[in-house]
Amino acid sequence: MRKDRISTGLSTLYAAMLAAAFMTGVVPVQAAEQAKDEEALFEEGMQALDDDRLKTAMKAFQSILSQQPGLHRARLELAVAYYRSLQYAEARKLAQTVLDDPQTPPEVRVTVLAFLAQIQKDEAAMAVRHEFNPSISAGFMYDSNVNVGPSSDLVEGNPQLVLLPGSQAQSDNALVLAAGLAHRFQPGKTYQFGEQTASFLWQSQVSLYDRAYNDMDDFDLTILTGSTGPALIVLNHWRANLALNVDRIWLGGSELAVFTSLNPAVTWQFNNGELTWDATVTDRSYDNDASTLQGGDGGREGTYAATGVTLGRYFNNRKIAGQVGAHVLDFSADEDRYGNNGYELLAGVIVKAWPNGTVFARANYRDVEYDAIDPGFAEARDEQEERFSAGFQHDIKAGYLEKWTVNGGIQYTDNKSNISIYEYDRRQITLNLGRTF
Repeated sequence: MRKDRISTGLSTLYAAMLAAAFMTGVVPVQAAEQAKDEEALFEEGMQALDDDRLKTAMKAFQSILSQQPGLHRARLELAVAYYRSLQYAEARKLAQTVLDDPQTPPEVRVTVLAFLAQIQKDEAAMAVRHEFNPSISAGFMYDSNVNVGPSSDLVEGNPQLVLLPGSQAQSDNALVLAAGLAHRFQPGKTYQFGEQTASFLWQSQVSLYDRAYNDMDDFDLTILTGSTGPALIVLNHWRANLALNVDRIWLGGSELAVFTSLNPAVTWQFNNGELTWDATVTDRSYDNDASTLQGGDGGREGTYAATGVTLGRYFNNRKIAGQVGAHVLDFSADEDRYGNNGYELLAGVIVKAWPNGTVFARANYRDVEYDAIDPGFAEARDEQEERFSAGFQHDIKAGYLEKWTVNGGIQYTDNKSNISIYEYDRRQITLNLGRTF
C-alpha cells in the first residue's frame, strides 16, 4: 500500500509557503475597498482544505484566481489541493508558475522548490506499475499439546472412557519455516468519491507455511496460500479491499483440505485511530470426503461465515496502540454435530518499548454452541475458548543481520467444554527471524 505522503512535514511546508507570501509582498496588499467576497472565498477555501473537502477548496481558489490572476497566495493553496487530490500535473503547473515569476523572493522559491521535489517523488512512485516484495522467516516452536488432547485420561461419558496415552496431550518441538511473495499492481487510476480522490490498486500474494515436529510427524502442518483482489485507498480517510483467498492444507504430509474464502473489509480513519469492518465467507472442502463414520472428513465440510468490527486507537504520540473488536460466527457443516455458531471478542495492545522494538499482548474469547448432539454424550457441545498471547518484535538496523527482524512470544489456549473430551489447554512458544526484501 502506498505510504501516506501528506505528512506533518509537508503541512509545515505549506504553512511556511503561505507565511512567506504574506511577509514578502509576493501577494499584492488588498486595498480596503476590495470586494469582500474574495476574502470570504479565500477563507472558505482554506476551511475546506483543512476539512479535506478538496473539490470545494479548488472551486474557491479557482474563483479567486479568475478575478485576481496574480494572487500567488491562492495559487499555492490551489496547488496543495490538487496535490492532495493526486492530480500531480496540475499541482506542478501551478507551483511552477509561482517559481517562474521574477518577483517571487528567494525564501518562497526555496519552499516551492521543495514542494516541486515532493510532487516529482510522489508522481514517480505512482508511476511504478508493479511492485514485488518477497519475504522469508525461520524459527522454532515448543508446543505443549500438539494433538490437542485432553490433559486427563478419564473422560466423563456414558459409560466413562479411559483414554490411551496417545490420545492425551503430547508435547513436542518444531521447526517453523515461512516464505511469501507479495505483488502490488498500480495502474495509475483514480476515482472521485464526493470531495475525495481514491487510488486503485490490485494486491496479490502467495505464501508457504510449514511446521515440522521433531517426533510427532503425523501433525506436521503445511499451508500454501494464494490471494488476490482490488483495493481503493483515500489517504487519511478510508480504504476498502476485497480478496479471494485459497488455502491448500496438508497434515502429516498428506493432503487434507482446500479452503476458499472471500474477504471484504473497509477501514475508516479518524484522528489517532481507525474503525474496521470485515467479513469472511469460506468454503471448506476436504480431500477425504467420505462421512466421518467411514473414517473421512466429509461431515466437516461446509460454509464458515464471520463478520464484525475492530476499533484501533493510538495513544502517547502513537507510542501505544490499543485494539478491541467483536465478531459473530457461523459454520454450517454437512453433519450438524460439527456445525456451530457463536461470537468472538478480542482486545490487544502494542507498545514501542525501546528503539526499533515493540512488545504486545492480546486476548481472545470465543463462545460457540454446536448444532446437534454429539454421538456418545447425549448432548450438543457448548464451548468457551480463552486465548492469551504476548511477545516482542525487534528490527535490526546494523551489522550482519541488518534489515532482519527477530520476534518471539507465547500463546496460551484454554478450551472449556460441557463435554470433557473436548477440554484442553495448550502453550505454544515461538522464536523467529525474518526479513522482507
